[in-house]
Amino acid sequence: MTHNEFTHILNSLNGLSPEQVQQLRRELESKEATAPASSQPDDDPLMGMWRDDAELIDQIVDDAMRNRREQPWRLTTSE
Repeated sequence: MTHNEFTHILNSLNGLSPEQVQQLRRELESKEATAPASSQPDDDPLMGMWRDDAELIDQIVDDAMRNRREQPWRLTTSE
């Protein structure tokens, strides 16, 4: 799932009634309880955190590099 798809789902939650929110919570808790344990050790909870957001990471890096070019961290000797 892309970041945009996930954001769309989050935004659609605003239209749910309180009863629907409770039903959704129960469904998610049930799915979480029955989900198989990860095959990879959980030594580092941050590992893989951005695995499904490659496009978002690319945007973040592009923005950081653009900002660095346009607003250098150090002043040149002529400034």
